[in-house]
Amino acid sequence: MTSRVKAIAFSLKGISLKWKLLIPFLSLAFFGTVTLVYIGLTSQYRLIEREERKEIRRAYEVFLSEIESRKIQMLSMASVIAEDPIVARLLGARDRRHLLETLRPMFEKLRRQFGVSLIHLHVPPGKSFLRLHAPESHGEMLAYRKSVIETLRNKEPITALEWGLTGLAIRGVSPVLLGEKLVGSVEVGYPFGGPFLSNLKQNWGPDFTVYEKKGKSTYVQLASTSEGGGVFMQLKDKIGPTDTPKVLIAPKGFTKISVLIGPILDYYGEIVGVVEIDIDRTGIEKSLSHTRKLMFLAGSVGIGLSFFLTWLIASIFVRPIRQIVRQAEEIAEGIRETRLEERPPDEMGHLSTALNKMLESLQARQRQIEDYARTLEQRVKERTADLVASEEKYRTLVDNLPLVVYRLQEDGTVEFINPYFTEKLGYTPEEVVGNKDFWRTVICGEKGLVESIIEACWGKKKEMRTERRVRSRSGQLFVFIDQAIPMKDEDGCVKWIDGIMLDITELKRLQERALRGEEIRILGEMSARFAHELRNPLVTAGGFARRLLNKLPEENEYRKFAEIIVEEVSRLENVLRIMLSTIEPIQLSINEVNPTKLLGLCKTDLAEELRSKDVKLDLQVAKKLPTLHGDEGLLLRALESLLQHAVAMVPPGENIKMDVDVYDDSMVIKINYRAPGLDEEDIEQFFLPRQVEVVKETVLDLPLSKIIIHRHGGMVEVTRAKDSDLVSIKIELPVKEG
Repeated sequence: MTSRVKAIAFSLKGISLKWKLLIPFLSLAFFGTVTLVYIGLTSQYRLIEREERKEIRRAYEVFLSEIESRKIQMLSMASVIAEDPIVARLLGARDRRHLLETLRPMFEKLRRQFGVSLIHLHVPPGKSFLRLHAPESHGEMLAYRKSVIETLRNKEPITALEWGLTGLAIRGVSPVLLGEKLVGSVEVGYPFGGPFLSNLKQNWGPDFTVYEKKGKSTYVQLASTSEGGGVFMQLKDKIGPTDTPKVLIAPKGFTKISVLIGPILDYYGEIVGVVEIDIDRTGIEKSLSHTRKLMFLAGSVGIGLSFFLTWLIASIFVRPIRQIVRQAEEIAEGIRETRLEERPPDEMGHLSTALNKMLESLQARQRQIEDYARTLEQRVKERTADLVASEEKYRTLVDNLPLVVYRLQEDGTVEFINPYFTEKLGYTPEEVVGNKDFWRTVICGEKGLVESIIEACWGKKKEMRTERRVRSRSGQLFVFIDQAIPMKDEDGCVKWIDGIMLDITELKRLQERALRGEEIRILGEMSARFAHELRNPLVTAGGFARRLLNKLPEENEYRKFAEIIVEEVSRLENVLRIMLSTIEPIQLSINEVNPTKLLGLCKTDLAEELRSKDVKLDLQVAKKLPTLHGDEGLLLRALESLLQHAVAMVPPGENIKMDVDVYDDSMVIKINYRAPGLDEEDIEQFFLPRQVEVVKETVLDLPLSKIIIHRHGGMVEVTRAKDSDLVSIKIELPVKEG
């Protein structure tokens, strides 16, 4: 038996070398290709499934985010209505008819513009007072409305997704206070149904279906963007509880969609329904099918090609070996005798000799050299193409960045600038690159900043970051954050500077407006507190001083002292009136304002004062002024107050120069006149509540004029020329966008 096995093994070893090569290579090619196809398809499917899960969860987050956004919007509207003093007064008087007349236009406007479906007013302890969407329905207790009850109990605004008589809606409830007294609450609601879901589908793509929870485990479809409705009811047994969002990719029976079932919570965290989000995966299925076919085809072609190439290589490989064997045998027979160890009758037995090993080594090296020489040119071409593609990608990225990207040489020459720079500032690349002083004069501008770049980047070899104010070719001012980075060679020497400039103009403008608003609030609180503390003792002192003056006879030596006290108390009372005028609430009635008309009204109202003082108003207005967005009456009051003060201060017979023009996004009004009666302290305290003898009749509205301008998002600045009595008032008002 053992000898037979040895004979069979010897026979197998004796098969042709060609088949010894073909069998393992073909097996390896077959199993390797099948394994790669399987791994590729599995990996692709898992990757697609992972991305599908991310996409559908992102749609669920968008759904919840849209609900929160609507909550904030409804609460904002409810707060605006609740803070209206007219609404508070009418609700406190329980005047339903006037409330309906007052709020109906607003309700219609909110319904058209924002889709608001209800405005509901309640009175303590939780009773319906007025439904603008159903005026005839009122008077019932709203004990089932937790948001209304909690708002009336805590006097705090609340947003909620809650049921009501109109159905499930996104609601904002805000308390209405008359002074410190709670007189009721205002509720504004947005329907949670078809229009809301249709808007989500239009903006984001997936189908949304909402189910109302009825009882512990019963759900009823409320609204859907899918023509056939949702599939939640058919998959409910598989999905189970819906406390957390659950995702099913191609569930059984619905392989062409991905489904997410997520809970919808009310204000108290209780589930009021579920949302079903469906994403069509027909395209994904087609893509997977196409990929499978393509990979099977590629695998089949690969196996066939492997067989052919292996057979070809084996044939080419065996033929030289046979020739070398014959030649070796001939040499052995002709020159010397050589005994070879008996081996199985195949080609490898002959290659076991030293000659065959040497020839095999030489052939292997020769093939390596030939392969390298044959593929060298192709490798160079491929590497060159990769470098060109990388350069194109880099240039495309830099050209399309919303940043200014530049390269600066040590002498100030701009070597490179991306197109965003020319689009933003209006300068051509030739102007930037061809002028060595361009960066120094136009971009850096301020003295010392260029030197700081050279010192930081070339001197200290460090990065530099600074803020720059740059004007465009048209004169518009921009603010940039400039980040300069020195690029070094192998020896550590700086070759050039690469930098980026980020536009923060709008951010700076918003910061300045926020600071101005905070200043106004703090000054108002301080003034109100000071006026409250000063008024009572001042009234008491004034009353007793006047009574004392009336009791003293003319010849009494203390009567003069009493007159001084009464006069000074009157001055303090006048200052107090000025302070009270600056902290009085200002309600802006925002409309479109024609600047030309506004300036004309101002000049007409001041005509009599100008004529009586023999002063001329020299008004210079740009040909075309844009529309303002503000309260025309308050703006007119502020301008007239400033001009009245100027008329009072300017000497008779002189002019007041008033220039009006547009710079950047603001309308700028400059008022220049001579005011010999004002010193440095008067300029510094120009808008502070105080009394100046020369202008005591016109100074009352000066603090209020600054508040009005700031409330419109503008600013006002008063300066006086050095060693001169020339006063300049500069007013900036934002123009209406669009």
